[in-house]
Amino acid sequence: MGFQLKLELSGFAGQPCSSRIAYEFIPKARHTLNLEAIAKSLREKGVYIEIETPAILMLKINARAVSLFRSGKIIVKSTNDKAVARETAEMLIEKIE
Repeated sequence: MGFQLKLELSGFAGQPCSSRIAYEFIPKARHTLNLEAIAKSLREKGVYIEIETPAILMLKINARAVSLFRSGKIIVKSTNDKAVARETAEMLIEKIE
């Protein structure tokens, strides 16, 4: 799609969420994502988007609920397993590019 921002998971710090069963990936650098354009691209690739606002996308990837924030933060819900969360986040990033 030609987004000006190229995300790579190596540019994120990953950690389990302290307040719920989820794993979050926080970008090490500052980003401002165009969620409207990303949502359009994801829909064209068959990704189900549950909620879309200017600040957050809530969607399903790899049968998991995922939140993508305008800042680039990714939360993979219903797991504290780093490998599962990382695989899901990588799938999302691949679909964004």
